[in-house]
Amino acid sequence: MKTRYIASLLVLAFATAGAPAWAQSPDNPLGTPAAAVGKFSRNYAEAVRMALPPIDSAELARVMERVRAASANEKPLAITNSAELEKFFSLRSRDPDKSGDFVDAGDAVYKFEPKAGRIYVAWRTTDVKPVARSTFTRRIKSIRASHEALAQKLGIPAEQVMFTDFREILTKTDPRAATPTAASVAGTPIMAEGGTTTLLRAVGGVLVEGSYLRMSSADARRMSLVKATWPRVQLADGAGRALRAPKDMLDEFTKRIANDSRGVPVNVRMAVVLRPVDPDKPGVYVPSLKIGVEPQAIKTDDGYRTDAGQVLLGSAAGQPALRGCLWRR
Repeated sequence: MKTRYIASLLVLAFATAGAPAWAQSPDNPLGTPAAAVGKFSRNYAEAVRMALPPIDSAELARVMERVRAASANEKPLAITNSAELEKFFSLRSRDPDKSGDFVDAGDAVYKFEPKAGRIYVAWRTTDVKPVARSTFTRRIKSIRASHEALAQKLGIPAEQVMFTDFREILTKTDPRAATPTAASVAGTPIMAEGGTTTLLRAVGGVLVEGSYLRMSSADARRMSLVKATWPRVQLADGAGRALRAPKDMLDEFTKRIANDSRGVPVNVRMAVVLRPVDPDKPGVYVPSLKIGVEPQAIKTDDGYRTDAGQVLLGSAAGQPALRGCLWRR
């Protein structure tokens, strides 16, 4: 019996409750002020007001011009087709024209979508054995160095890496029991199978929603996973003009959060991000607000219950299912 953990790798930008660490600095106008982080309230209007990024429409327009200039100078990643991907990762050649399909290369499975800048390679690492965490700790430095070297080789620009996260891949096994019980597993040590590095991306200082590079490996020599979404960024036509400040949406978000929270105290966090317009138009983004709502934990007979982690997303105006765009079309 094995239980595997990767401590909360759900694209870490809004871990649990909204704005990432980069957006919580008092001097960063793109995110919730640090003073509001961790404060719970039933006064939803006040909670939203405190969470609003302080940037105004004029400054937001200047930020979008910075984004446009930075994206104009972007260089493509080192891999532009499936044949290059096979060569880059020393994979067996199969069908270099099958872009967008999963390809079984024997010791690995890969997929490449050039328009979306998506790379997926998963190796069959059947010989990897868990080690004690104390043993794995001595490998971390070399693993992180190998991940950094791979990112550079792929052509990931250092100035676009907004946030780097490293996590251990942990496992728990009871080899003594044919049919392990929860109690028997609970008494065994947690082991380490490898490490995962996730790089979150920003262009012009603004987080690019859904764009990241993730690398996992058992040690500095053996990769188990490389997964990237790193398209060339383009602002939607007109998305840098006629912008509205986050404060203009205070009433809208207060109503939504009050309706969903139903009297439970919440902490709200926000950040200005670049959000994809349409899956069929990879690389096209609009400036948007991302909002995280964390309900306060409730004490129960068994401990604490929380529904933390609800995330409300803002995106392109004019599309009924998507709200919170900072762009007036």
